[in-house]
Amino acid sequence: MAVFGPPGPAISRSAIVHDPFDKEAFEEILPKAAGLRLLLNETELPFAKELAFDLFCSFYKYFVKLRSSAEIAPEAKGNRDLLGRALDLREHEKLRAFTRLKPAETALATELVLDALLQDIARGTQAPEASTERQEPTDSSSESPKSVTTQRLREVLKDAREDLQSVTELVAAWSAGAGQETRLPSELKLRLMRDIVRNPRLRMIARLFGRYRRLGLRERTLPAMRASQEVVDFVQGGDVARALAGELSSFAMEEREDLFYSKVVTRSLLIYELWRREEEPRAVYLCIDNSGSMAGEKEVWAKASALALAHLALAEDRPVEVVLFGDAADPLRIVSMRPADDSSTRLEKVLDVASYFLGGGTDFVKPLSHVLDAIEAEHHTGNDLLFVSDGLCPIPDEFVRRFREAKARYDLRMTSVLIGEEPFALSEISDTIHRLDEALEAGEALAAHFASAFLERGHESGRAVRPLRPGRGTPLLFDHFLPGPDEP
Repeated sequence: MAVFGPPGPAISRSAIVHDPFDKEAFEEILPKAAGLRLLLNETELPFAKELAFDLFCSFYKYFVKLRSSAEIAPEAKGNRDLLGRALDLREHEKLRAFTRLKPAETALATELVLDALLQDIARGTQAPEASTERQEPTDSSSESPKSVTTQRLREVLKDAREDLQSVTELVAAWSAGAGQETRLPSELKLRLMRDIVRNPRLRMIARLFGRYRRLGLRERTLPAMRASQEVVDFVQGGDVARALAGELSSFAMEEREDLFYSKVVTRSLLIYELWRREEEPRAVYLCIDNSGSMAGEKEVWAKASALALAHLALAEDRPVEVVLFGDAADPLRIVSMRPADDSSTRLEKVLDVASYFLGGGTDFVKPLSHVLDAIEAEHHTGNDLLFVSDGLCPIPDEFVRRFREAKARYDLRMTSVLIGEEPFALSEISDTIHRLDEALEAGEALAAHFASAFLERGHESGRAVRPLRPGRGTPLLFDHFLPGPDEP
């Protein structure tokens, strides 16, 4: 029997309007996303892959459009209800800021959100089984996604956005340059990001690193930084930016304006001759205590601060060496970072620093001896050392004398941070000492402080800085040109 009239809407099991390119992007990234693939293989819930694809499209597509109810298969209406509520949430739009048109980031976001939703759906479908009353038969695959409340959906999207923000910032910051993170192989990029997100300690370090890096970048862009050029003479040329004030006055006078232009063309303007100081970049050594007492917030703060400082130093073409130390019997973990490292090498080294932990006791002489040996082997004049610990350790007088001699010979500046302890032994060899309480209340201010005070060449040696106190009055920039509060 023939049926006349316009055709009815096409029935689909996908709640999001998509095209073949979206399908191709999903199928291309799925084999590289080990976590998402494992999640889909282990789940027993029906239409989990359809839900994963809908989530992928909602995060990946530039314009997202939801299908009408008439276009959705009855068994997929639960997915449509879930996606419809997600698209109305502000948290979903914030998450899309990190995933739009980015397959690797979208795959990770899909894994994080899908994992949480499948657990909630599984719990929601098990609850009615306890009831033995006879009920109307319903399609469980359609109703189960509706068991996820809107509030819970908001929390899942928010958590995924926070995790993705921290990990993408870490990957982008430690790439070789602007846009270089996109050149990483998708499989390697996904593995690195997933390792950070799935490890609570690495995730916290990544979040703090992002915050301290932004504070540090702000401090390094403030005025009163060191000048890189000096005026040495007056010469003739055509650079208007270096022209003397007398020459510029001709431009302001109508009757002499033509003369000014002729001097520019003939390059006969009287201009300043500048001489650029090409100094060898100062090497940076970061000694971080990895003893058992540092476990927890202290380790997270120390490593996040060190990585942020290393990032700023590498941006100035300064080599960085991270020394993770524990007891005298424990081996040192040496991670050398160079400005010439490629993106994947940098990220591998960052994860090595963030994930390595020794435990045990504390010994100061072993890491400091390594730093001296490295400086003496390189014969590098101009070095900066940051030493972070929460323990006490005696330092022999013989080593103190050797360290002081090396400091004078190789222009070594040492900044120490003691967490919850008095700087008895370190005070004899440190130029600057900071003290933090166990709660690390002033940790953020001190991390920002490092960006200018530690990396600034004009730092005064032999002058201790008072412990930073939290509050609005806490200085974020150490200005060594101004006298201290106790000075005339």
